[in-house]
Amino acid sequence: MKFERGKLCIGSACLGWSLGFGNGNKDVEIKYISADDMPHFTPAENGGIWKSDSGLTVKVEYAEIGGILQGTFSFSGNDGVNTPIEEVIFPRAEMDLDEDTTVLLPVSQGRLLKNLTGEWEEWLLARSEGRYRSFRCTAAYTRGQGIYFDCRDSGFHNKGYKWRKENGKLVYTHIHYLPLDGKGEFTMPYRCGVTEFQGEWFEAAMIYKKWAVNQIWYKNALREKNPLKDVSMWLWNRGRIDYVFPPTERLADDAGVPIALDWYWWHHNPYDTNYPDFWPPREGVEAFKAAVKRMNDRGIFTQVYINGRTWDLDGPSYHEGGADEIEIKRDGTDYAVAFNSYNHHRLGYMCGEAPIFQRKMADLVKTLCDSGLPGVYLDMIGCTTGSNCYNPRHKHAPGGGEYNITGFRKMMEMIKKENPGKLFSTEDCAENWLDLFDSMIVLFSTSAERMGDATEFVPAFSAIYHGTNALFGSYALPDAIPPWDELWPAEDRFPAEDEQDWNALYPCQFFLELARDITWGMQPMICNFQMKHATDPQFAEVYKYILDTAKFYYTNREILYSAEMLSPGTLTCARIPVDFIVRGIFTHKEHLRTIHKENLPAICHSVWRNPAGGRVLILANYTPGEQNWSFEGLSGTMAPRSYARIDLP
Repeated sequence: MKFERGKLCIGSACLGWSLGFGNGNKDVEIKYISADDMPHFTPAENGGIWKSDSGLTVKVEYAEIGGILQGTFSFSGNDGVNTPIEEVIFPRAEMDLDEDTTVLLPVSQGRLLKNLTGEWEEWLLARSEGRYRSFRCTAAYTRGQGIYFDCRDSGFHNKGYKWRKENGKLVYTHIHYLPLDGKGEFTMPYRCGVTEFQGEWFEAAMIYKKWAVNQIWYKNALREKNPLKDVSMWLWNRGRIDYVFPPTERLADDAGVPIALDWYWWHHNPYDTNYPDFWPPREGVEAFKAAVKRMNDRGIFTQVYINGRTWDLDGPSYHEGGADEIEIKRDGTDYAVAFNSYNHHRLGYMCGEAPIFQRKMADLVKTLCDSGLPGVYLDMIGCTTGSNCYNPRHKHAPGGGEYNITGFRKMMEMIKKENPGKLFSTEDCAENWLDLFDSMIVLFSTSAERMGDATEFVPAFSAIYHGTNALFGSYALPDAIPPWDELWPAEDRFPAEDEQDWNALYPCQFFLELARDITWGMQPMICNFQMKHATDPQFAEVYKYILDTAKFYYTNREILYSAEMLSPGTLTCARIPVDFIVRGIFTHKEHLRTIHKENLPAICHSVWRNPAGGRVLILANYTPGEQNWSFEGLSGTMAPRSYARIDLP
């Protein structure tokens, strides 16, 4: 590495910085300046000091700590009132780009972006930036040689990443969002790491893991004591008791291993409507309590859905304080999304500073737990907290800060204290929440294609954090037909006469989604499981695979729940084309489409270190035919739609 006018060059990457000036006003565009705009520079050991004629001073310093180059950033002498700084971009890295370059993003389990040398279309631009939520590192690599970046924030500051192509170069920026508090000086409260490495996504994850396992969210996670450790199949079932419970009991009987139920649409309001007013239950309080007791008596862990983040702007209770507590975006509008494409109710994202909303949530959870439930699922907390709020009614300074995540962490601490012994779940891989939730539902990685995303996902989160939390989930539908809430407008329902034998048209999708669960070290899950799936000969192969998956997980749970993931190495097997149907609960008939992937491995695999210290190869053949494989001198043939565990020498 070398420094040139304070710019650090490491490998092909040159690191700089910039400042974004703005006042949080939607009518004032953020203006950026960089080191090149500062007229006065004083070199310093491993860094430098820049000064403007107006007195603004920026200081950057790098030091090698634990084998990682780590940078610090500070500024002073700025007029924080009249010319506030909204964004600190440090580092900004410009590096070589070619057709083989791949970028690892901290999205869900881990997203890979490829084919970056062409024109960056809108979909790619949208996917190449975001907030650090799953984990706090990213990397770019080409033919086994890469550049790794992280932000070593032991707190919960709002921060993001952005990748772009500029002038034939690949550019990474780490963005620290500042609170608009009138201060004219700032020291970044954490270091940002950068290093060259050899390898791909797994090796990048291992660099981050060395730091991550020393953080509070890892140290305080439940890990081996988690009561959910033995769960070997989750059902994501929705609707009335007589629709949800009998097939759950049937699967539990046939599988003979622990089954868990994630129960949606138990509430009186239509799904994605009138939140947070879930209570009373759709079929009455007594029927609800009796159903919960029924599951408890059968030893089937049951949790119900509520949304832990939003308040319906179009619902009956929003006037009770929603407008005071909603997040306001920088453009001055409410942070709200109409997820429900049938009635278009807007769900407003509540700020971490939202005492009325948080008390409503705590009271609701207490009511549910007092009804006998062993657990509650609080949607969206894991995957959406960490955004900026500009609501002028709030005490926090507008813009960046820690208030968003720390506010919801305080809510969860309150909820856990008021409901001792109960288990809580949230959405997606989220390191900020490993110590406050016992499980996390992961849909976007294992079933990305069904949800309309054609990018590739890898189990980077499992590589870093496996065993800290019960990760479960997929959007695997036994017949590819999503459930329908009876409280939605009937005229919007997908016509029954247009349903087809989707499994015949997409013969690998369901099986591949469960195979990813197993090989990624996640507890498998299927959606909208009905009695016909267990009894109708049309679904015999599907049902056998469900049972085989549950039994395989249970038999190998000492590996698949808590073992250490190792480098996947190279498995040799056939490569095949796979078609995926894009269809969810809000998909209208005219929006059905297919995602085609041309070159997927016919066998999914992963490698683990077993408790005795040896290595284990996990294989999953999701295809309808026999498949041959070889790995490190071993070889074999797998039966159609089967699993295998191979103890490696």
